[in-house]
Amino acid sequence: MAVPYLRQEAPASEELVARLEGRLGHPLPNTYRAYLRQHDGGRLANNDQAVNTIFSLGDVPDYASMWDRLDTYDGRVPTWLLPVARDEYGNLFTISLRDTDNGSVWFWNHEEEEMDDDLPPTEDNITRVADSWPQFLDGLAPVG
Repeated sequence: MAVPYLRQEAPASEELVARLEGRLGHPLPNTYRAYLRQHDGGRLANNDQAVNTIFSLGDVPDYASMWDRLDTYDGRVPTWLLPVARDEYGNLFTISLRDTDNGSVWFWNHEEEEMDDDLPPTEDNITRVADSWPQFLDGLAPVG
């Protein structure tokens, strides 16, 4: 990983990872599952993608909690995307749970999201940014 953590969470327990998979209804992509078992998120140093928080399954403030983020973005982000991190502007980095591109990383722009609560989330505000979570993290470049 090219960008260091300012604060790194302890590894997620197998029980927490299984709880997340249960909530989602299927297994996590292997590379993201392995990441959680090693790091479980944290706060990153300044980087070229402005990623500041990687969500955690553990006991963290709401803004960094995977559980809180799943509730917050339910119905706002397509169901095939799992929010895993945010940038300093309130946008998300998500991981695909679809079979066709499982584990790929997508940028979700909150300024272009569908604002009509009666409509499903649009896919017009998402962009694929990496083939896998490790590739995404390795591609981050330090700034400052």
